[in-house]
Amino acid sequence: MFDLKDEIVNKSFFQFLNKGYKACSLKDLEKATGLTKGAFYYYFRNKEEMLKAGIEKYLSVSSEMSEEEFLQVGSLKEYIRVVVERKERNATRLQELFDFFIIEAAFFQLILEVAPLFPEYRKCIDELSRGRLSRWEFMILKAKQTGEIKATLDTSVLARNLMSVATSMLNIELGSENMRFVFSDMRMQFEQYYLLIKNE
Repeated sequence: MFDLKDEIVNKSFFQFLNKGYKACSLKDLEKATGLTKGAFYYYFRNKEEMLKAGIEKYLSVSSEMSEEEFLQVGSLKEYIRVVVERKERNATRLQELFDFFIIEAAFFQLILEVAPLFPEYRKCIDELSRGRLSRWEFMILKAKQTGEIKATLDTSVLARNLMSVATSMLNIELGSENMRFVFSDMRMQFEQYYLLIKNE
């Protein structure tokens, strides 16, 4: 069933992600949705409320691996596979929900921009990033101990580098890229990186 409020959220969120919150004017939102100012204010009190609806919608389907799932991963190579598959699943869910492909890094940038308005979301993203980094470090240490990768590698630096591969899609134009290409490219980057660090 057609839901105009939901369409406003989707099209407005696309604009916020593309242009940034401050740079996105009500005129931009009117043009993107084909609605008048009056129609917007029937559903939302202001631009801030529109943004919050988009963020909440994003967070409703974006999920992290549980601690139980994480502890079952046996190697760094397997963890890389699981991370990419999970990102791909999340991206598919988000695309179905918003009708366009959302780059996670663009979402993170938007949250950083609006941190003064929504400090709770900034806190959520900070905790998420720290948790991800901690898991990469854990898997790298485990891989060193088992001899999967070179023991001389710096754990902290390697963890940051591998984590950045998973968010290195900033140069892709939002909403227009074929999602399969994006994730096949990410897999290729991880595979190349893994070849450099694994034990011979």
